Amino acid sequence: MSEEAIPDRTLKFLPLRSFIHNDFWHKYAEIKIDIDRLDDSGRPIVGTVALKSGASIVLEVACTSFNATYQDDSLQGFRCKGILLNHNTMDSFKMCDKNLLLRKQALQFYHDLMLQDSIQCSADLVHFLLLSFADLKTYKFFHWFAFPVPTELAYKYDAGQPIPPSIDEKLRVSIAQFLYQKPMPNDPFFMYHTVNGIKLLSEYIQHRNIDANFRGEDMENIYFCYYDPSGCANAAPVGWHLRQMLTYIVLTSPALAERGIKCIRVTGSTAAELQLSLMIIHLPKHVTVSNLTLWAGWESDRNGKYLPRLSSLHDSMSPESLAENAIDLNLKLMKWRLVPTLNLEAIKRTKCLLLGAGTLGCNVARSLMAWGVSNITIVDCGKVSLSNPIRQSLYRFEDAINGGKPKATTAAERLQEINPAARIVGVNLKIPMPGHPIGQRDEEQDTRDILQKLVHLITEHDVIYLLTDSRESRWLPTMLGAFYNKQVINAALGFDSYLVMRHGTKNDNNIDTKVDIGSLCPDGFRKIDCCDLGCYFCNDIVAPGNSMKDRTLDQQCTVTRPAVSNMASALAVELMVSLVQHGNAAAYYRIRKSDTLSQQQEPDGLLGIIPHSIRGNIATLQTLVTATERYTNCVACSPSVLERYACSQDDFIINVINGSESLESVAGLSQMMSSMYDGNDAKDTIDFESDLSDD
Repeated sequence: MSEEAIPDRTLKFLPLRSFIHNDFWHKYAEIKIDIDRLDDSGRPIVGTVALKSGASIVLEVACTSFNATYQDDSLQGFRCKGILLNHNTMDSFKMCDKNLLLRKQALQFYHDLMLQDSIQCSADLVHFLLLSFADLKTYKFFHWFAFPVPTELAYKYDAGQPIPPSIDEKLRVSIAQFLYQKPMPNDPFFMYHTVNGIKLLSEYIQHRNIDANFRGEDMENIYFCYYDPSGCANAAPVGWHLRQMLTYIVLTSPALAERGIKCIRVTGSTAAELQLSLMIIHLPKHVTVSNLTLWAGWESDRNGKYLPRLSSLHDSMSPESLAENAIDLNLKLMKWRLVPTLNLEAIKRTKCLLLGAGTLGCNVARSLMAWGVSNITIVDCGKVSLSNPIRQSLYRFEDAINGGKPKATTAAERLQEINPAARIVGVNLKIPMPGHPIGQRDEEQDTRDILQKLVHLITEHDVIYLLTDSRESRWLPTMLGAFYNKQVINAALGFDSYLVMRHGTKNDNNIDTKVDIGSLCPDGFRKIDCCDLGCYFCNDIVAPGNSMKDRTLDQQCTVTRPAVSNMASALAVELMVSLVQHGNAAAYYRIRKSDTLSQQQEPDGLLGIIPHSIRGNIATLQTLVTATERYTNCVACSPSVLERYACSQDDFIINVINGSESLESVAGLSQMMSSMYDGNDAKDTIDFESDLSDD
């Protein structure tokens, strides 16, 4: 190669540009919330430099950039590796030392690269960095691309060099076959040997012994080729990515230091558009990467200013999608630091049936939606009255005028307005009750139809909430819940007190979990397995009847302090969420004579203890966590009652409703009470009273 005087012509480089597809941020929002959370160490990503002509070289990233195995045939081009560094706060994004960060990432890149025997594909040299801050509340993403190169390496060039006619035709054919074939290689940089044809960089450059690279090679026969989609073949400046390749050659090929190399610029998006131009590029002296202290490469905006950019997803997402993501955000943030093993998917897919759309029903429904439950059915037979909206949060004044709208469907509509992505169903249905006899034959058939609907609803849902306003309205759902082994949660109100409890279930119910809270019972406690826990009626020795008969208005209505319902509803939902995490968890209660000041604590789950029942009184500001065993003569869940229902189904229920069949007799309470009054079995009487005392 000629040793003529080198013209004082410094090679200029056209900066790379970036383009972010909206689906890139959509995907990263999911990754940040569900996987990365607070991890800001960096996530590898892939970008594409398209095989097309344009005014500048554009690197594109999309949702597929996060794939471990990158496969995207929609855009033909070169796959380049980069890293996404997302900051957890806006301040850290603004205040980080950008120059120091660029140098650190560049040194790390070349350090990792040189640990390999050789470069795997030349597109790896188009290394990039994406600095970002993701504001997931507003779906705004601040970002800044960088393509690191050392500023201390300068290059001179001689342009307008003709390609020797002896190799021109063969060179064009070789490059056309190499670049535009399908599948195309991932090598924007390659070499051409006048005798051996197309060669890869890895065939000439090894990392273990860099002094041997190109040592003894006849450089007259070797051309360095690079694909450059920017501008025309004979125009300067050249693409920024060439500067990244030249940096690699300077670092890995001391034999070429301060020498001129022949470089062929390849343009054209197809073989028919192929253009070639030759220039001589004069390399600086050899250096090691640790000696390079100043790095450049941050992308400027359209006005030439070096500032971050902003992407907003509000214009690319529907309001419904934004709402759904925003609803899940608070829940997923729990997993970042507070409860990493929380199973949100199990909560979300839990199907809840709410029996009652009054004060309790409205509050329970709102809390369920706040936990991400998206499948809720509400059952009620009433209409919105003028006294309801002030206490029942899902209704408005206009719902109560003109006779009132049906509560169940109106509550469902309101919930759907809050979260359009949820599946909310309202069912106008009156629950058959003991003590409320059925009249004519037509009414009996209507009752049978209602029973079929109610059974269907209970079997189709995982958790049944009893939120009705009378004791007798809870009997049938309690019995059916026990028969079909559903998780039943009961909430009942007094004037300044409340009761929240779960009913016992067997091990084969629909709540699926793998989290175990332990099986050992701590000192000072007794343990009741889930299958042995009592229901709402297990503490009673009389069957439910008509609680509205001979009652004044204040006795017929649930007269309660306004905040009591909110407290009970919240606890009922939190109890369910804990059960979803732990399934058939046992309940514990403290032995009466145990040391209450002891440090011993009952086992708890991810979200705290999982009680059987919670009894609260806001007048005394006291809460009791109690547990009750299943009562063998219970009028709702005892084996004798369930067996009677299994034999006669609807006939049994109708008989109970009409009073022709006594629940006390079926459950064995009548016989027991008779023996007590007759004094025939004193021992059994004492044992029964002892059991009640323990409960």
